[in-house]
Amino acid sequence: MKTLLVSEEENAVKNISQYLQSIGSEMICYHNVLKALDNIDEISPHLVIVDAESFPRLWKVFVQFIICDPKFEKTLFVLISKSEQSDDEQEKMEQLGIKRMISPDLTETDKKVIYNLLTQNNLISERDATTFIFSHPVSDAIITGQIISMFSSVIIFEPEKKELTKDIKPGTIIKSCTLKIGQAVTEPIVKVLKNDSSIQFQIL
Repeated sequence: MKTLLVSEEENAVKNISQYLQSIGSEMICYHNVLKALDNIDEISPHLVIVDAESFPRLWKVFVQFIICDPKFEKTLFVLISKSEQSDDEQEKMEQLGIKRMISPDLTETDKKVIYNLLTQNNLISERDATTFIFSHPVSDAIITGQIISMFSSVIIFEPEKKELTKDIKPGTIIKSCTLKIGQAVTEPIVKVLKNDSSIQFQIL
């Protein structure tokens, strides 16, 4: 998967690039709309993210230029904006096929918006993009399985061998965990929220 990000704001470029790379996207970033357009055929992005505040007069032309080419009929578009767009602007967004709007700070809600958009359009697979392994807090057994869903800081996990985890109580803190999202690997501390057919964890 390939993402084209066009923004003059370094903070937005950093935040959005880091997240998308962590879930497996290749990033191509431009600070100039015209240079991005010059190379759009070569880049051939699956996702285009453009900053409306960096280019208030050009972002609509930029998107219109791309969607006029049948080659990009399946390309997804996301707009960066610090504030809500007016009704007229929202109507233009819909006409141009802008799927979502996010903030330059990329909140947890924004991450969920992007992640859901990409999984719904089969650009990333939840199963392929994420891996979670932890050690049983008492027996130290290594627990493997599959992430069923992940939103904000909550993980819903189906263990491969449920008999190894049936004694883990809600409220248990688990410190020995490995979470892989795309190419990014972290070692979070989690709290068990529920344990029945699947286990629900809260990342602390």
